[in-house]
Amino acid sequence: MCLHCPAMSERPEPLILTAQNQPPPAGDQRAAPPVVDVRDLRKEYRTSEHQVTALNGVSLQIAPGRFIAIMGSSGSGKSTLLHLIGGLTNPTSGSVVVEGNDLAAMSDRERTVFRRRRLGIIFQDFNLLPTLTARENVALPRLVDGQGTADVRARVDELLAVVHLGPRAEHRPDALSGGEQQRVAIARALLNDPAIVLADEPTGNLDSRQSLEIWNLLRRIVVERGTTVIMVTHEAAGAAFADEVVVLKDGQISGRFEPGGNGDASIVSSAYQQLVG
Repeated sequence: MCLHCPAMSERPEPLILTAQNQPPPAGDQRAAPPVVDVRDLRKEYRTSEHQVTALNGVSLQIAPGRFIAIMGSSGSGKSTLLHLIGGLTNPTSGSVVVEGNDLAAMSDRERTVFRRRRLGIIFQDFNLLPTLTARENVALPRLVDGQGTADVRARVDELLAVVHLGPRAEHRPDALSGGEQQRVAIARALLNDPAIVLADEPTGNLDSRQSLEIWNLLRRIVVERGTTVIMVTHEAAGAAFADEVVVLKDGQISGRFEPGGNGDASIVSSAYQQLVG
């Protein structure tokens, strides 16, 4: 080693998690009972001509209060996995247990109520009702549960402040930017203080500045509220905000790694390429 050469800046290497890793030490957050427990999950789609296997034997446990990013190429099964965790579709085989509840043991109505009360879901295209204001869109999950607008006003305004949209509360979606609409969707997802927030490509329709705002906001939700966030993304810059990245390839988990949650996309890109070849 050259003692007189300028010191090279060192970049932390991601921790590649494999089946051979030892269990996390006592007191580690990952040692807590999982908030999501997926076992041997398989999902097949049948068409008139052929059968497509979207997931092929996926098992995954997620500890509470973690930010998990799911990455993979198009068709790898990442959105299918997220939809199964959210009870939006049923597996061909295997099990999904969320907060100790086996989703397969629930009726369709029970899953809908559970999803509305314990899960927050953020979609790529925002899914806001165009005739409602930002405040009304955020309040919608509780209005559906039979509560009056006045009863949820304080909670809604609190969440609009959290996402920095208090002054925009009376604006309808067509008067909001894409980033503002997604922040309304995030506030709506937090309304019932969910255990888990599921985000399916939440920055897919946003520019780089708006995307950075959303990733920072999701990170804050984990750190400040202890909420588990599971985000599907194809962007290394977004996955870099996560505590752990799960990589899917051809419907199976090819590996997991911990980027450190510090926003360094180069760490994610390097580890991702190692896992997908």
